[in-house]
Amino acid sequence: MSLRQGGGSLPYFLDSNVLIGHYFHVADTWGTEAADVFDDPEPNHSSTGVWAECFGDGTGGRCRTIQRVIIREFRRAVAHFRRDGSVDTLLAEAETGGWRTVPLLQNVAGLCCEQPGAALDTLAAVKERYESLCRQRRSVLEDRKALALHARTEAYREIWARFSAVIADYDDCEVLLDAHHVAAAIDGMVLYPGDYRHIIANRDLILSETSLHDVRYLGDRTGGRSPA
Repeated sequence: MSLRQGGGSLPYFLDSNVLIGHYFHVADTWGTEAADVFDDPEPNHSSTGVWAECFGDGTGGRCRTIQRVIIREFRRAVAHFRRDGSVDTLLAEAETGGWRTVPLLQNVAGLCCEQPGAALDTLAAVKERYESLCRQRRSVLEDRKALALHARTEAYREIWARFSAVIADYDDCEVLLDAHHVAAAIDGMVLYPGDYRHIIANRDLILSETSLHDVRYLGDRTGGRSPA
């Protein structure tokens, strides 16, 4: 996997949806869109606050929670096969339960068409390959040439007051202040969030109160997605 070095004309400020989507890719709702944003030629920026939300102190955060869910789903898939369950019944269970690993299990199903008796081995191989790719994507996120992190030192109390009056999620308000802080130092900054209800719906307010050049919905990146 090559590291993109930036060099474009419109720097991006990436929220947690982009970092998490890039990390987990096919097992994340925003995986395709996040990879598309992260891997294009534009410079990537985020904040230490967003990073902490995703990764905590290195072992926690939302990514650790998601990782545990994925591991648990793979264990349930193994148990399903050991009970003599079929790939079809496993997929039905996973789709009904809204498992994150559905795309990976669909890959298992496709491979098992040629070797129906090798479901457990195929599952293990798909799991190992996916985990290897996740580790590679995590290493990209940790490369500061690929993703610059910024620490906000200002409270921006007046902007906070205006945002918090209309945006119910205070974590989103903090992300907006982080993005503003970076945009004040770097011209042309574009915020890429995955939150429609709290951020995109308030785009005009955000652009009027911050130094951001633009706010673009992650769901519009590849043909549009229902607001989330």
